[in-house]
Amino acid sequence: MLRHFALWMRKLSLCQTGSRISKAADRLSMTRSGKEHIRFLTGLYVLSMLVLLVFVLSGTALRAQTIEIKLVNGRTGRPMSDTCVNVWVGSERKEAIAIATDENGTARLRLTDKDGEIDTHNRGKGCGDFGVINPVVKYSESLRINAGFVSCQSRRTDYSWLAMTNFSTEEILQHGVATANTCGKATASPKPGEVILFVRPLTWWEKLKQ
Repeated sequence: MLRHFALWMRKLSLCQTGSRISKAADRLSMTRSGKEHIRFLTGLYVLSMLVLLVFVLSGTALRAQTIEIKLVNGRTGRPMSDTCVNVWVGSERKEAIAIATDENGTARLRLTDKDGEIDTHNRGKGCGDFGVINPVVKYSESLRINAGFVSCQSRRTDYSWLAMTNFSTEEILQHGVATANTCGKATASPKPGEVILFVRPLTWWEKLKQ
């Protein structure tokens, strides 16, 4: 009788111990699950804040950057220096902004979304009445460029020196743009914020047709 009672007490003790272990394991599981849930929410919050920060910074960058327009002779690969590039930003301005190219064949303009920063009054001497040095213009989704040379984008060259080429501002700032070159073998890899135009000088016959 005493032996059976001792065995029953031992079983009862083992059951209680097992129950305590099971409850402790459940609490531990819940604690781990809760911690993992908190970590997940924290990670999600941090990720959303990073995405928001990148979005804000990219939006600022798109509207406060310099665009470089580089003219390259499609036949020789050399820069077209000391000439002028006509630029229209958006559709509000009817007159082109004439920007002189430097010794590297590059003309520059800066985009802004702040009206107080707009400045197109720094006149240049080499590009006529509309010539501007380092202009600051209002940001727009697109811009048009005319270089005054024969475009190498197409083999059809008739009056291409009078044509305007449309570009996406966002594409220029994010990736850069280089036009096709059917005039020769010269190639180029644009950097973000850069437009590379392959052109060639007009022949004497093309000058007569102007």
